[in-house]
Order: sequence, then C-alpha cells, then structure tokens
Amino acid sequence: MLPKFRQTFILVAVVAALSTGCRYQKEYSKITEAGNQYTTAVDQLLSKASDLQVDASSEQLLLDDKLSNQTQEAYDNLNKQDQEMLQIISDMREHNRLLQRYFHKLRQLARSDAPEETQKEIDGIASNIQTISSRLQTSSFFANRGILGRVGKLVINAKIDGALRKELEKRDNTILQELTIQESMLGSLRGFMEHRIKLIQDARETRLLIRPLIDKEPIEAGLAQTWIDERRQMFLFDQHIVEIKNASSALKEFKDIYKASVEGNINSARLNNALEDINTFLALLVDTKQTINSTN
Repeated sequence: MLPKFRQTFILVAVVAALSTGCRYQKEYSKITEAGNQYTTAVDQLLSKASDLQVDASSEQLLLDDKLSNQTQEAYDNLNKQDQEMLQIISDMREHNRLLQRYFHKLRQLARSDAPEETQKEIDGIASNIQTISSRLQTSSFFANRGILGRVGKLVINAKIDGALRKELEKRDNTILQELTIQESMLGSLRGFMEHRIKLIQDARETRLLIRPLIDKEPIEAGLAQTWIDERRQMFLFDQHIVEIKNASSALKEFKDIYKASVEGNINSARLNNALEDINTFLALLVDTKQTINSTN
C-alpha cells in the first residue's frame, strides 16, 4: 500500500461537508481510504515530474557534449531552465495543498460553533490560493486561458444554510476556476512528461544499451544483469504517462461530485464512479512501483 498523508482528499471533505444525512457513510469510508492514498499519489506524480525535468536536461547536456565541448554558460542556461520548471511544479503542489486545506476548513465551517474564526482561516487560505493561482496562470503549463471564461456558477442547494452557504455564495465560482486550472495543468503536465520521457528513453537507450551491445567486445558477465535491468526500465517509462492521464480523470470526476454536492444532486452512482477512478489510478501506481522495485 502507498503511505498515507495527513491531508484528506478534497473529494471526501467536500462530500462530507455538503451532503445531508448519512445515507452514503459506507461510500465515504471507502473513499476516505482511497482518497488519502490518492493525495500521496498525486504528490508523487509531481515529484516524478521534477525528477524527469532534471534527468532530461542532464541527458541533453551529455548529448550536446558529444557534439561539441560545452561551456559554463551553456550549463548555467540549462540550470536556469530547470529552476524555472521546478518552480512551476512546486507551485502546482502548493496549489493542490491549499485547495485541500480550503475544503477541510469548509467541512469545519459546516460543523463549527464559532464560524467567525473558521471563516477568518478560510479567507487567509483563499487569499493564498489566488496568489499561487496568479503565478500558475502566467506559466507555460497553463496555455488555455479561455477556459476560465466558460466556468459557470452553481445553484446552491436550499438545504445548505448559515455560514457555509455564505462562503459558497462568496467563492463558488472562484473554487470552480481553481479546480479548472488544476485540471488544465495536469493535462499540460502529461504533455511535458511525454516529451521528457522520450528524450530520456532515446538518450539512455543509446548510451546504456545500444553502444555496449554493438561494441566489439561482448558485454562482461558481471554487467549483463545491469544491462537487462536498464532495458526493462525503458519499457516502464511510458507508465508515467498513463498515471497522469488517470489523475486527470479522477480530478474531472471530483469536479462533477463537488458541483453535485453543492447543488444537492449527489447520489451513490456518482460516488461509486469517483471511487472507481481513484482505485484505477491507485492500482496502476502500486503495480508500477512493485514492478520497478522488483528490478532493483
């Protein structure tokens, strides 16, 4: 099993806060377990993206060095590009954490006997979300800025009242926009990872597999297993693309659940669909991790 984070997946917090009664307690319990692991998995994906950026640029430097001797300036320029990309990914992780904190506080607001204090905390979190969001919207990962103009407003369920209703009326459109930004950037991340993985695959296949194989001298017996392991890794890289695709699907499902919860249209079928997306994503990550570990 993947290790659990302390954060609670936004799907669980929102559904528990916005739904009335305990009709779906069994579903909530199942999603809570999967949701905690999902949060960890998404963070791991973003961490992988950071690693891929640095690995790809390192391979590029080695490729360029074979063509011509590299300069300190060339190295520094590539370092600058790495730092800029790593900052974008770091902002994506912080944006996700802040959204989780917002929905956790939203749940507290629905249950609080002192909503004024909770509301102050929510206002601070929302301000930080918008600060990070502004940076993300200027990044190369957020190319389709027109999608924000198509984000509509929610019709809040009449059963939701008090401080929670006031908060939803105040920020329902804003939060939908933030979820849309996150969804769009996950899509861009997929394209980014595809490009980086292709660069790494091609470079390492040539350097670690083909050159030793076509060398006049046969691969030494002591290095044969290393060569086999490296070749297996080449075929595992594509799994990262499937992982981010499934993460995007799970987030899209959450947006539907969030809207349905606020509007009073939540039902067991939607909860089960969301759970299925999450479990598919988790199963892939666990299988990939076990396969990679078995090669080490």
